[in-house]
Amino acid sequence: MAYRSSASRLLALAVLALGIAGLWIAKPSELHFADAARAATDVPQDEFEQRIRSYLLSHPEVIAEALNRLQAKQDEQDAATAKSVLKAHIADVFLDPDSPVGGNPNGNVTVVEFFDYNCPYCRTMAPLMEKAEAADPQLRIVYKEFPILSPGSVFAAKAALAANKQGKYVAFHRALYQNRGQVDERKVLEVAGTVGLDVARMKADMQDAAIEGMLDKNNKLAQALRITGTPGFVAGDEVRTGATDFNGLQALISKGREAQQSVK
Repeated sequence: MAYRSSASRLLALAVLALGIAGLWIAKPSELHFADAARAATDVPQDEFEQRIRSYLLSHPEVIAEALNRLQAKQDEQDAATAKSVLKAHIADVFLDPDSPVGGNPNGNVTVVEFFDYNCPYCRTMAPLMEKAEAADPQLRIVYKEFPILSPGSVFAAKAALAANKQGKYVAFHRALYQNRGQVDERKVLEVAGTVGLDVARMKADMQDAAIEGMLDKNNKLAQALRITGTPGFVAGDEVRTGATDFNGLQALISKGREAQQSVK
């Protein structure tokens, strides 16, 4: 999964992990956390810090374990929040008229994808999404341009939305992912020509303030749904971040179909 900057979050997790580890080692492990905390005040600061340092150097796995537990808890909280937020943004997620649609526009299940053309994980998902569409004639796909990795990503996203005005969004979208290497302005214009786009018109349409507005709307929606990286998927009441295999994608589609049918 490709992330936008999350250094501050990782730092906070690391500080918490170190704090937990330090308090835990101040006394034998069978002591209650509160007893360990009190015991920490009974030794000089230098000695206490040396204990922490020595222990962590001998047992670095403690930090990894603490970080994993904290991350799992945070992921659970984010998932719960995302489901709550999704209820309030159903129309923006599934029915936004500005979002390009692929597959069957009248299908009985919708999968929404947030992606970046320079995300390697999105690139691996592209053929799987195409395969899922071919395997399921009732699958509707909503594309959410979410360029978070580079200026080239932003240019590509604007070009794709401009291509939608010429009725060639899906062809352009797929062609961009078939292109190897970094997606930048040169490659975007090259691909646009190969799929039969009027490149001059596309470049003019890219300047439309409405396209910038679409990207801003997608960015705010992703933040609200706790989608912090790419790719991100929404189906039914499920919000997920990260790539999956074809079986995982089909399972997500099945859950989405069940959820949509249950509200009819």
